[in-house]
Amino acid sequence: MRDGIRVSGRGKSASKIKLLSREMIADNTMAFNISKPEGFEHKAGQWIRLSLVDPVVTDDKGGSRELSIVSAPQEPHITLATRVSDSAFKQYLKGLPEGTELAIAGPNGSFTLDEDPARQAVFIVGGIGITPFMSIIRHITYAGLPHNIIVFYSNRNPNAAAFLSELEDLERANPNFRLVKIMTDFQAENNQWDGETDLINHEMLARYISNLKEPIYYCVGPTSMVLSTKEILDSIGVPRQNLVFEKFNGY
Repeated sequence: MRDGIRVSGRGKSASKIKLLSREMIADNTMAFNISKPEGFEHKAGQWIRLSLVDPVVTDDKGGSRELSIVSAPQEPHITLATRVSDSAFKQYLKGLPEGTELAIAGPNGSFTLDEDPARQAVFIVGGIGITPFMSIIRHITYAGLPHNIIVFYSNRNPNAAAFLSELEDLERANPNFRLVKIMTDFQAENNQWDGETDLINHEMLARYISNLKEPIYYCVGPTSMVLSTKEILDSIGVPRQNLVFEKFNGY
């Protein structure tokens, strides 16, 4: 499992694409906009495999990575985002000029939103695990879908929170979307902050969710966060069929 998605299923043949633009969106986090191959279609929440066409550097994981798609299916290009680690692949990707030819395979993955709009969806996410959820939230907002979604988004501090300002804009644009911002290494008394500062726990969930056993819970993040969230929801008595979890161990 990488970047909060399940690496499973057969990938489609690779297609050549071009890097359109890139930007830093948070501490050590970059977003990459790439061209969309002809006929490419994906479901919000899916992932692709991004490969260097002529890799001059590789590391122990080779010249490819599986990355969740940030962009909604309606958008004219594909957006990806990743933490920029010290790996040779990441450092090379960080410095690629616009127009560089790359290859993608996919889309793949089943980490997608339940189609029943009557079921409230609760997203519990840490750090860069927000990427598949961005595609889902953008999609339901752009399409005007009636799904009710609440996101508990945990980071160390606001500078480390990718897409935070966009999520705030989407919350204002979509009355069915609620954002709970959580900064675990942030002194609220010394700063202007209107969000949470504790680790996600039973009490925090209960402040925002009227019946904790009813929603479908989707959780993506570091292994420790996913396991602790599972323990909380198990202690509440949330049915296992209402849990959709993915561990993110870095890549």
